Amino acid sequence: MKYNHIKFLGLTMALLVMGSCSEGFLDLAPQQSVANEEALELIDDFASSLNAVYSGLSDADYYGRYFVLVPDVMSDDVKQHPSANRAKDYAEYSAVVGDGIAEEMWQEMWEEVNNLNSVINADPDLPEVVQDEYNHMIGEAHALRGLVYFDLVRAFAQHYTYTSDASHPGVPIVLEFDQLSEPSRNTVNEVYDQIISDLKIGAERMDAESRTGTTSTLNSMAAKALLSRVYLYKEDWANAEAMATEVINSGRYSLTPTENYAASWTMDFSSESIFEISMTEADNRGSDALGRMYIVEGYGDYLPSNDLVSLIPEDDVRFSWFATDEFLDGIYAPYRLVKYPSITGEDNTIVIRLSEVYLNRAEARAQQGKTEGAQEDVNTVRIRALPTADPITSSGDELIEDILLERRKELAFEGHRLWDLMRYKKSVIRDQCTSSVCVIEYPNDKFILPIPEAELNANPNMEPNPGY
Repeated sequence: MKYNHIKFLGLTMALLVMGSCSEGFLDLAPQQSVANEEALELIDDFASSLNAVYSGLSDADYYGRYFVLVPDVMSDDVKQHPSANRAKDYAEYSAVVGDGIAEEMWQEMWEEVNNLNSVINADPDLPEVVQDEYNHMIGEAHALRGLVYFDLVRAFAQHYTYTSDASHPGVPIVLEFDQLSEPSRNTVNEVYDQIISDLKIGAERMDAESRTGTTSTLNSMAAKALLSRVYLYKEDWANAEAMATEVINSGRYSLTPTENYAASWTMDFSSESIFEISMTEADNRGSDALGRMYIVEGYGDYLPSNDLVSLIPEDDVRFSWFATDEFLDGIYAPYRLVKYPSITGEDNTIVIRLSEVYLNRAEARAQQGKTEGAQEDVNTVRIRALPTADPITSSGDELIEDILLERRKELAFEGHRLWDLMRYKKSVIRDQCTSSVCVIEYPNDKFILPIPEAELNANPNMEPNPGY
């Protein structure tokens, strides 16, 4: 049984750590020094704990499916197939406080926070032989905690600029396990401060090379790429630009060539991947994977909206994401999404890639009046997709709209569209709508998920989200 209350989630993860780590890891007191042989065993335990977090990120209630799918079905990029029933309540803005998707998502994220807190707070006094490896893993744990908190505050709280000082309710900041704690919600501003602190610690303590040698685990550049996104959402344009520039100038990543772009979605770890969730044979979500929500061989619950498809020319490489289905008719015709084509659910989930970092910098530059640099960045992504496209030459507000349009096309079905609409305080307007709700005016209480009913019942200090 999974518990919903944060204090019980902490206990759950403590028990999981007991089951997965050696006795030395559990018995190690803060600042207790250990011999080299014991230290090597302990390092393996830290690695196992972090690997368990990555496995949790791949869960169907997190990056394996719903955390990416739900904001997209709430946006104008996706339309419902008549047989849809899995995220239907979110597509129709009819979810209730007892909704199972929100409850499972909340549980999964808090499990990862508590697991990471266990790693961060262990604080052993290790010999020099393993210190560098340990420092990297502690940085990794901080960066992962920053990511999970960013996901929590996006899903369960209104966006940063919803109030002028971001003083509206966010999520609780829980950095140490206390079984008796009944935490209240911190402000969104406080949560962002914690996210930025964790990601900065991660960037400082991790190496440029990931622990596993692939982008399935974080490194210092991945933390900076995520910071570029967090600063963008916060409208800290200067820092968003600075973080994006460090990642781009690092030379560690390159945009996938136009001719390889379509095929890259069937492969793991492309040249532009900065961090992606690896769907191993053990971890893949099978029939519950993100892609199977779209493909006809899966559930086929959701379809690309005609509005979005009409924005992408057929000779644009991104048009390869759409496949004609002759059995669709009327307002449901004619396309299926095949961006995640695996019928066995083994497509990795991209968390952040280089094209987004270029677009983050483009937006940050445009917002600071750095027109030429912003144009250069957005055109880098635009012309990679369609080499014959006319370069964007706009400025001011028109340039920002052009960048948002390019974000919509380039990052489609990766869970970004709703957040972008919220950041710019725009309504959701669905063309050829197949839902019971076709226009969702901004602001709206149901742009975010409900704090789960079980959490509210267990914790008297937990404030519910309005409208639920």
